[in-house]
Amino acid sequence: MKRVLILLLFLGHYFASAQSITTAEYFYDTDPGVGNGTLLNVDTNSGHLLQSFTIATTGLSEGFHSLYIRTKNEEGNWGLYERSSLYIATFNTGLAISAAEYFFDSDPGVGNGTIIGVETNSGQLTQSYSIATTGLSEGFHSFYIRTLAGEKWSLYDRAIIYIKDFETSSEIVSAEYFIDSDPGNGNGTSVNIESQTQLINVDSNGLAEGEHLFYIRVLNDIGMWSFYDSAIFTIDGKLGVENSLFKTTTISPNPFVNGLLIDLKGNSVIENIQIYDFNGRTVFLSNDDLKQVNLKFLNSGLYILQIQSENQFASFKIIKE
Repeated sequence: MKRVLILLLFLGHYFASAQSITTAEYFYDTDPGVGNGTLLNVDTNSGHLLQSFTIATTGLSEGFHSLYIRTKNEEGNWGLYERSSLYIATFNTGLAISAAEYFFDSDPGVGNGTIIGVETNSGQLTQSYSIATTGLSEGFHSFYIRTLAGEKWSLYDRAIIYIKDFETSSEIVSAEYFIDSDPGNGNGTSVNIESQTQLINVDSNGLAEGEHLFYIRVLNDIGMWSFYDSAIFTIDGKLGVENSLFKTTTISPNPFVNGLLIDLKGNSVIENIQIYDFNGRTVFLSNDDLKQVNLKFLNSGLYILQIQSENQFASFKIIKE
């Protein structure tokens, strides 16, 4: 089971302002607009607010989320005071969980991750924890959690996050991301962008093992969309099976000049081949069992090749010289 209803408690959070703070509100992930967040009751103050808030996370999906708090002073000016990252998950192992830890990207060894305090439980652990992302470089990172139940450690979950220092302006009114294939302007996954380092929880559910192209675009105040950034990330399959399509397929040569040879182990049949360019457009599509693909017509550059075989998917970065 993977479901959680939690409360996140901010104790003694300290806001400083030259003016008295009259109003405070919070929101998750996407900005609903100034004054449209969930209101927080503030005490009488002279610009210094020291107070505890109970903030509901009911309805949030599993994974990373960004929590924003902003306040308004007595002159009516709003300011974004705080952003924090939280991770939501429910653990259910059947055995009491006695310890948990997390790490980013590279495994430091069992027991050497960052310890997460666990509550008394009988195999199901439902709680929240703030995850520090300080010091992580811009780009993609893999976040891992593992738990100790009985005498056995196990890798329980993994999430993919994207960290970027966005340089925004007042002209940008909206942003969205998509993976591999462009769904059309306005149809991507909405992103809240502030003029600060931002963490984006990337929804990787259903993505094939292997490499993928990630795109962010922004909408300006005159209704024009434009690409802002793109990057490659990998679904590494550490939580998957060893005989996955990604591990048993060989693509050669790579880089290539005229075409590719696709070698699937055993007698597997290719059911679908798609190739995406660096703008998210499909440049090749076939439902045939092609083991040799002629790609002489492609321009030089980077592409993503996705293969489907027997209800398995795998993605590969390919380069046309």
